[in-house]
Amino acid sequence: MSINNLMSIARTALMTHQQAIDITGHNIANANTPGYSRQRLELAAAVPLRTPIGTLGRGVSATGIMSYRDVLLDAAYRREQSAFSHADTLRGLMGGVEEVFAEPSDVGISAALDAMFNAFSDLSQTPASAAARVAVRDAVQQLVNRIHDVDGRLATQQTEIGGQISATVDRINQIGQQVAALTLDIVAASAGGGAAPDLQDARDGLLDELATLVGTRVLPRGDGSVAVIVGDALLVEGAYPQTLDVRTVPGGGFAAGIVGSPRNIKPGGGVLGALSDLSTGGIPGVRSELDRLAAGLVTTINTIHAAGTTLGGATGVDLFNPAGLTAGTIGLSAAIIANPQDIVSGATSQPGDNTVALQLSGLRSTAIASLNGGSATEFFAGLVSSVASMVRDADQSARIGDQIVAGIVARRESVRGVSTDEEMVKLIVQQQAFSAAARLVMVADELMQDVLRMV
Repeated sequence: MSINNLMSIARTALMTHQQAIDITGHNIANANTPGYSRQRLELAAAVPLRTPIGTLGRGVSATGIMSYRDVLLDAAYRREQSAFSHADTLRGLMGGVEEVFAEPSDVGISAALDAMFNAFSDLSQTPASAAARVAVRDAVQQLVNRIHDVDGRLATQQTEIGGQISATVDRINQIGQQVAALTLDIVAASAGGGAAPDLQDARDGLLDELATLVGTRVLPRGDGSVAVIVGDALLVEGAYPQTLDVRTVPGGGFAAGIVGSPRNIKPGGGVLGALSDLSTGGIPGVRSELDRLAAGLVTTINTIHAAGTTLGGATGVDLFNPAGLTAGTIGLSAAIIANPQDIVSGATSQPGDNTVALQLSGLRSTAIASLNGGSATEFFAGLVSSVASMVRDADQSARIGDQIVAGIVARRESVRGVSTDEEMVKLIVQQQAFSAAARLVMVADELMQDVLRMV
């Protein structure tokens, strides 16, 4: 081996170990950086030199910079994070729906129903009383107001969910564009035989965030690019992103789809999945049941009331407006608003006739076919119970999901996280290797000086 070869080996060793020290320092500096994956310099013996007497080594060379990553753990994290975000979002929003009903309380619909039936009962005891009729009108109006209030608040929540869906879709589109831009840089770095671990970390961080918003799958490509699938649609292919937009769904609610495609995507989880489920099924379903309650009350009570006779001898008078068959339109009839004394207490106009008032009072426990064969009180209690059940199920799923995600995060960090103690030990080893390479330079220099002195 010539002195020049020795100098070349020493120079390469100095540069390589200096690079290794730089990477270790980079790891230490980013020990607390969220999403950072520790890096290492891959070392290998340089390609040997062929000589007539055999091959001679050329020292050490760096073959690339690698990151500590586990693609299976990354995929598991994104899958479970999407499921957790879906359940957590449902828990929060359905909790808001439950709060709208304010049950049990003395200001909710159930209390208003009881007050109405109590007013009917009082009327049956004093069928000729004008004050009892005013009390019935006021109790019915309170029930109407409460139903309107609940339905209006649910409608407001549904509208707000539409705004949240728009904001979520906007962020998904931003992430898709950022991932595509980073992929372009990563592919460019890989094409020259290099690596871009910090850019890959940045891209992985965006993909992790995307998984909280929508069900996400990432398909790595051989050139360093990725395909990103959100729900059941391709959002990014390499450096080419697609764009989502928000659409209204027939029958109410909102959905998202790829611009230019008539098909709505199935989010498959995440915040967008929860918001879509609530906007198209959850809240509309609750409002539909509230509409059934309103329609059942209007038709049943009007049928009984119209069959009776007012104190003035009129028949066919409705208590409720027969056209108001939804929670948003239910209301007293114009006749009762104008004159509460037209509220019927009996089948005849006799002041002591209380047969109709008794029937109306008995509706507290009378089965109504349109309300699943139960009374109005039972039907509403079942509606409140179903909402509470949805909140409870979402809460349980969120708790389980949180534990699963925490476990996967711990395993991910054990693979890619930086241990400053380990890095400091590695730094000492690398410093010793650098010092040895520097000593080799000094030896080669001394040999060269000896040769020069011999000339």
